[in-house]
Amino acid sequence: MGILTGIRVLDFTQFLSGPTCTMILADLGAEVIKVERPDKSLAAGPYLGGERTYDLSVMRGKKSITLNLKDEKQKNILLDLAKSADVIVENFKPGTMERMGLAYEDIIKVNPQICYTSISGFGQYGPKSEKGGLDLVIQAEGGLMSVTGEEGGRPMKVGVSAADLATGLYAALGTIAMIVHRDKTGEGQYLDVAMLDSVLTLLENAVVNYFANGTIPGRIGNRHRVNVPFQEFSAADGDILITVNRDAAFANLCKILDCEFMVDDPKFATSEARRQNREECVQIIADKVKQWKVDELDKTLNDAGIPSATINTIDKVVNDPQIIARNMVVEVDHPTAGKYRLPNSPFKFSKTPAVVEHGSPILGANNREIFAGIGMTNEQIDELLQEQAKVRKMFVEYAMK
Repeated sequence: MGILTGIRVLDFTQFLSGPTCTMILADLGAEVIKVERPDKSLAAGPYLGGERTYDLSVMRGKKSITLNLKDEKQKNILLDLAKSADVIVENFKPGTMERMGLAYEDIIKVNPQICYTSISGFGQYGPKSEKGGLDLVIQAEGGLMSVTGEEGGRPMKVGVSAADLATGLYAALGTIAMIVHRDKTGEGQYLDVAMLDSVLTLLENAVVNYFANGTIPGRIGNRHRVNVPFQEFSAADGDILITVNRDAAFANLCKILDCEFMVDDPKFATSEARRQNREECVQIIADKVKQWKVDELDKTLNDAGIPSATINTIDKVVNDPQIIARNMVVEVDHPTAGKYRLPNSPFKFSKTPAVVEHGSPILGANNREIFAGIGMTNEQIDELLQEQAKVRKMFVEYAMK
């Protein structure tokens, strides 16, 4: 039993921010029903067993039904299904669900207690609300690229889709908060989550510092703005990250690296002095680190209370003993892709564990189950699926021309 067992979610999401939100809800036990077009395109790969690896990731644990929402009859089926839903999540451009007759105002007519989450690039209102909001666009406009990259270099995006992922996390948290509120008061409500808003919160204290003293932070690579040394270094056989945020830790580092003269040198004795003489300090440390092997230095530093880390590639991360010990990589089954491995949920509840045990569904895998659940007969379902098959065939024929 997951913590959200018994909660039904209708998922109208696409790309990454919305699917991340509903993936988290599914991990926590909610029944997430992905509503898809019967003529859904496979889109860009890579693929495994005919399925996109992207879908194999974010569609895990969900159910799939197919409905053509431009068809009034099939839209009415969706509205019948909405009566039994607790949550709706969508991340179309503002106005799209309204044009389909499936906006919050439409749904509350059949289900006043619905918790309805809308995710978009710039939010449902404001001068930029109609602007497209892909992850890179939001990283740029939200300031994230301005502080990412090497000092003096070009602006860079974060190595993963940080805007999408942060927004998905916030949307999941907000959706769960709405469920709690509804359970307390009996009231559903509407949640507007913007990727731009979410990215602004990732800027840490940069916003407060700007308003306090007018400082506009730039790019500093892997370095810390205050603490020195606090960055990656090249060892004899690879790279290592070393972090020092206290004078006592710096003294321990100097002892380990055999450069204790720095502890008493006025240029390096205090955190502020090291910041003022960053380049010279870093160069001395760098020359000493080159004499060590990564694993040996990493252990020595952590034993001395100095946080450090090897800089792992993906193959090393998934085989890390700590990742394995915490069961953070799991294997699931897929009808056509077979067995595949993916990250587990990071939630480690003591009584209601989050479990990733089902892979992504094939398109329309749960049509009969879900449609029968709202009272459709076998004959009605057969007729619907035959109609959808015709649409699918027409789409395939058109795509092959």
